[in-house]
Amino acid sequence: MKRLICCVMLSCCSMQLIAQEQKSELRLAEEAYARQEYALAGSLYTRVVKSKRNRTPVELVIKLANCHREVGHFSEAAEWYAQVVQRPDCPASAFFSYGEILRNLELYDSAKVQYTRFSTSQPDSLALKEAAMQGCDSAVVWKQHAVKLSHLNGLKELNTPYSEWISGVVKQGLLIVSNGYRRMLLNDGAESNPVTDKRTFQPYYNAYVYQQYAQGNATMYLEEMLPQLIGKYNYHIGPACFSSAEDTLYVTVNEQEKPEVRQKKGFVQGNRRLLLYYSVKKENAWSPLEILPGINLAGFSSSHPVLSMDGDVLYFVSDRPGGLGQTDLWYSEKQADSTWGKPVNCGPRINTVAAETFPTFNEEGALYFSSKGYAGMGGYDIYRATGSKATWETPENLQLPFNSGADDMGFILKRNGYEGYFASNRTGGMGSDDVYHFIDPAFFTGNSRNYPPRDGGLTPGKGTDLTGGITPGKPGEKETGGAVPGKGTDLAGGTPGGGKVLTPTEKEHIHELEKLRFLYDFNSATLLPESRKILDYASTILKQHPDWKLVVLSYTDSRGKDDYNLDLSALRCYAVIDYLASKGIPAKRMYYRNLGEQFLVNDCKDGVPCTEAQQRQNRRSELKIIY
Repeated sequence: MKRLICCVMLSCCSMQLIAQEQKSELRLAEEAYARQEYALAGSLYTRVVKSKRNRTPVELVIKLANCHREVGHFSEAAEWYAQVVQRPDCPASAFFSYGEILRNLELYDSAKVQYTRFSTSQPDSLALKEAAMQGCDSAVVWKQHAVKLSHLNGLKELNTPYSEWISGVVKQGLLIVSNGYRRMLLNDGAESNPVTDKRTFQPYYNAYVYQQYAQGNATMYLEEMLPQLIGKYNYHIGPACFSSAEDTLYVTVNEQEKPEVRQKKGFVQGNRRLLLYYSVKKENAWSPLEILPGINLAGFSSSHPVLSMDGDVLYFVSDRPGGLGQTDLWYSEKQADSTWGKPVNCGPRINTVAAETFPTFNEEGALYFSSKGYAGMGGYDIYRATGSKATWETPENLQLPFNSGADDMGFILKRNGYEGYFASNRTGGMGSDDVYHFIDPAFFTGNSRNYPPRDGGLTPGKGTDLTGGITPGKPGEKETGGAVPGKGTDLAGGTPGGGKVLTPTEKEHIHELEKLRFLYDFNSATLLPESRKILDYASTILKQHPDWKLVVLSYTDSRGKDDYNLDLSALRCYAVIDYLASKGIPAKRMYYRNLGEQFLVNDCKDGVPCTEAQQRQNRRSELKIIY
């Protein structure tokens, strides 16, 4: 898919070349490079380099490699850097750049060779070299001990051959930034020929909302975010965030300074600046977008807004003076008159000599952000840190599977604490940046990461016999209904009837719990009021028997694809576990089995006409006791 995009870009480049064939290719390439039009410049430099061959000045080959790097073609960039580092006139910086590209491609041993060849006396460059070398070593270890999530997939509903990522959560759904939706027929109509960014020959980014109604239907759809307010800007829009009441919008708008005239090179593109705008909703109407007072600084960028959970602190990204690196995380506190105070740097625990960006917060107030300055796997890695303002604990690299050698960013952890999203341009995606969806309650426990035993089961043997022991399984083995700890704690308990003599009261309690069945609306994992009453009763009994363990079994009706139904039944398990945990049942006592459309209670199989009442009987959760 990325090769297809590359071909389209080259076709666009060829059209521009024909229109300007009276100029030399080298001059055109230099002008395009100065304008930051890297896709066009790369095509032109390729022709120049191929025509000059070994006589090509090394700086031109470096520019060609850099063009490929800027548009995300890492393999092509590596090919040209490989030629550069063989040259006797290779500058020292090229070794570091080549190492970075090799790290993007997860060729860590080769990357270390190039980092070793890079020599410098600059403290910041030395710090980056040391972090890169450590990152290569760490990445090798992390790959050897990578934890597999029970669910991690590219979100096909959102991804296009272009670029998408998530910037936040609203009541309606997810805030999406994309340059692939402009041609789609959304609420404001499709653009048959959207304006493109000349750097990449891809459409400009815009902001969207992705909605999913949990109850009553399976409708999922995209809509442009506030089209009457955002409109059709000529440059990038997003990311954005809303206040908790969703009556104030903060959004990043890309603006470009006027082109400069440089002798012999014509017009040179002015610097691009990212500015923060805001709008307030009053009486169901949004005010026009205005520059956010007190935050933006002339001549520098301010972007990626995100609010603290209480809404009193605005965090953002900026390259302004006073920072530690290329771009830093900054914050501003809301004043008594609701204005924003003077921006303050988040400090050296968060910021590095490189770039930090894409900040988000989870429900507990933990900060997630992406950085190139720590000892990571390559490109932007996602980190987690606790604290606030300028006081933070040491950030933690999320490692695999959330990070890769490519750029990983936009980490969103949902309120349930074990499901979320992130974006990456790693190999295997549909386009440039793809959105990935993950679910795994055994990996996340509240605010901390947890590495559960990945080979743990409850009893020996295999199978899916619901009348006897629970089968062993790993979190990824959804097809066999593998049992998984509810919140990531291993269980070394017994099986039903495992030698213990039950009292009549215990037998009665087990019988009462295991005959319970609670139902769901179509395509929903939301507990109904009557289900909550059943679980209240179940929690009362479970508290009387603290040595008992609980397995939650959840099912769907036969409608929908098998994989989707397995995931939906997992969400129903999670809903039960979460509710019982809120009632004081320790998570370490709870396991689940998501069985999808297996074990229907009636004949409503695929293709069999059934009433909605009959289908509803299959959408259920049940309980099984282990003592």
